[in-house]
Amino acid sequence: MTGKRAQNLSFSVFPWAVLGILTAYISVIILTVLLRVQGSSLRDTLLSGRALSTIRLSAVCATIASLLALLFALPIGYLLARKSFPGKNLVDSLLDVPIIVSPVALGTALLMLLSSEPGKFFEQNVVSFIFTTRGIVLAQFSIVVALAIRTLKAVFEQIDPRYEDVAYFLGSNRWRTFLTVTLPLARSGILASFILAWARAMGEFGATITVAGAVRGKTETIPSAIYLGLASVDIQESLAYVLLLIVVAVTVLLAVRLFTARAAL
Repeated sequence: MTGKRAQNLSFSVFPWAVLGILTAYISVIILTVLLRVQGSSLRDTLLSGRALSTIRLSAVCATIASLLALLFALPIGYLLARKSFPGKNLVDSLLDVPIIVSPVALGTALLMLLSSEPGKFFEQNVVSFIFTTRGIVLAQFSIVVALAIRTLKAVFEQIDPRYEDVAYFLGSNRWRTFLTVTLPLARSGILASFILAWARAMGEFGATITVAGAVRGKTETIPSAIYLGLASVDIQESLAYVLLLIVVAVTVLLAVRLFTARAAL
């Protein structure tokens, strides 16, 4: 075998080897959870009244936070994809801060804001967030809105602006063009963005526990239940919730790939 052929072969094999190692690593982690969790404990934990309340609270808060994130992300993602303006790079970078900064750090910053004099006035006279379910929604929204913006920006960048130009040429205004041309073309991407944001919100822990705490029966989300289970040395309870989040994650990722594949057709 010549040196060039050997190099080409090693180049072809290397990514497959890396893929195999990482896939095996993640599979071992998931398999460890499956082997350690006990079927009876899984059933008793996830079907208990407390678990059903925790799952319901997590799903409702994640849905509200994701819908709010989508409400902000749609116009912002479109603006960033279509327009150039002074300071765009700085604004774009600031919007990415929740993705980069630790959720605990972001939650601490939120808590400091709500504990400031203006924040206390807002908490006492308008609406309270600290140690409430509204705090869960606020923390989750603060985390997932950046993800939704980034995803939708990529979606709108993939839509040829000539479709919009044709609509303008035919007499359509900008609102009507956005609602009847752009949004239908981005439909699958928007749905995928919402699903990703929802899944991320379901698994959010750091900012949520900092702002809303982890009070059993009140602000206990699934990640908080994992933490409380470990704190009380109830490993089986924690593993049951971990397995639930893994199932949710795999289901969501498969759904996103399905929607994106349909959009590409």
